[in-house]
Amino acid sequence: MKNKMRTLNISKEESAPYVVVVHGPPKVGKSLLIKSLVKHYTADKTLPDITNPITIISGGDKRIQFVECPNNVNGMIDAAKYADAVIFLIDISYDFELETFEFLDLLKVRGMPKVMGVLTYLDSFVDVEKLKRDKEDLVDSFNREISEAAEVFCLSRLDNHGMYLEDEIRELVRLISAMELHSFSGRVEQPYVLVDRFVDVTPPERLCRDIDCTRNVNLYGYLRGRDIKKGTKLHIAGVGDFHSACVARVADPCPLPSVDGHNMETDLDETTYSEIGSFKPGTYLRLEVHGVPSEMVNSRHPCQPILVGGISPKEEKDGYMQVIMLVELKQHNWHTKPLKTNVPIIVSVGWRRYQTTPIYTLKDCPEQLEHTLEDVPCLAAFWGPLSPPDTKVVAVKSLANHEASFRILATGVILNNHAAKIVKKSTRTGTPCKIFNDLSLALIEGMFTSDDEVNQFKDAKLMTSSGIPGEVNEVSVLNVETYFPPSVLALGCSICFLMCI
Repeated sequence: MKNKMRTLNISKEESAPYVVVVHGPPKVGKSLLIKSLVKHYTADKTLPDITNPITIISGGDKRIQFVECPNNVNGMIDAAKYADAVIFLIDISYDFELETFEFLDLLKVRGMPKVMGVLTYLDSFVDVEKLKRDKEDLVDSFNREISEAAEVFCLSRLDNHGMYLEDEIRELVRLISAMELHSFSGRVEQPYVLVDRFVDVTPPERLCRDIDCTRNVNLYGYLRGRDIKKGTKLHIAGVGDFHSACVARVADPCPLPSVDGHNMETDLDETTYSEIGSFKPGTYLRLEVHGVPSEMVNSRHPCQPILVGGISPKEEKDGYMQVIMLVELKQHNWHTKPLKTNVPIIVSVGWRRYQTTPIYTLKDCPEQLEHTLEDVPCLAAFWGPLSPPDTKVVAVKSLANHEASFRILATGVILNNHAAKIVKKSTRTGTPCKIFNDLSLALIEGMFTSDDEVNQFKDAKLMTSSGIPGEVNEVSVLNVETYFPPSVLALGCSICFLMCI
């Protein structure tokens, strides 16, 4: 491909646009609000359908990307990781709905961003006094449940063109501009990109041979977080881990007007790693990724944002699935049923989300629990891709959109990545066949039936059903050699033992 003369500004660094997520239940007016805001900023009266994200210039020195948060759990989990600010839309005739509290919990785990409330459907009220009371109650609830310092704004009605009133949008824009936006430290440990352009670049001849073949895609967006270095492995949220075939700097599609575009000329369309060791946050990039599943192209919804995160070397080791992670979990107040050991859950850890089967224990006791306990934090040990300590964890019971109940099960943080010793209690009945009183030693038969059971209980602790502890000296299928006080055991009398492994 012939390289064309192109002007790129690389003398002045720009920060990436701030991401403002618009969240709310279905049919609360999210798309309409974004259209009204974009119309105000751009004076564009022929607005297309909303696709995520939309970048605008605010006030000449700041850029904002508006993102409509999907109502599915996948979309909310991802949005909580890239939101710099959130506008909660609330239908005043319905009050707070389930999705609001679900997303709020996800935000708290990642680090609470700036938030604002916007009440809609005020024109559905005929009784003015009732409207006033309900509005005051909702504002109080918003400040109490979500944020004391948050602004709560009201959109009274639509104009004759089906948009929100321009005067109200102008005031809302003023409030958005006054918000102090910043990225959270928990998110800047790794590079990440919120994709605003997606192109399938699979060779046509491959598609002719197999329409379901793996695809090559170009993902465009602003780099956020940390520098991205050559060879960085990428995780596409909900898709998987991939090596980047190419990472290149391309012309910014929405440069600030204050940036001088004539500082440096280059005869390249793109600046790639062959010319520069790494790219800094704020750079607009093209990420080329090969071998993604065809479903990413065929089944992708244009309103479902794509999040791409960098994977550190520790997180991409071969065989990482054989690492047990200990996570301190706190069960959510709205999920009243206990979480049961060995029942699958879905966890969001770092950029990834996957299904796993946890084993629960108490924080100060390695004994395995059948289920979590009410109002008691516990540890969960489960298999999964390696993530560093202090990584935040969210557990959900389902990614299905039809779930009617509260889907956030628990939240937590990874404590370490070492193998965990889990204690499991098992009741066994045995009969003392020999007792050596002078040694406080006894042989007990009938406790095991196979070599597998013997291997499982080799290092077990032993106690009688009345709580008197003993010590296992040797184990075989025939009998158990154990130390006990002589007065505890009697020849030929069966006794129940509690064994901990």
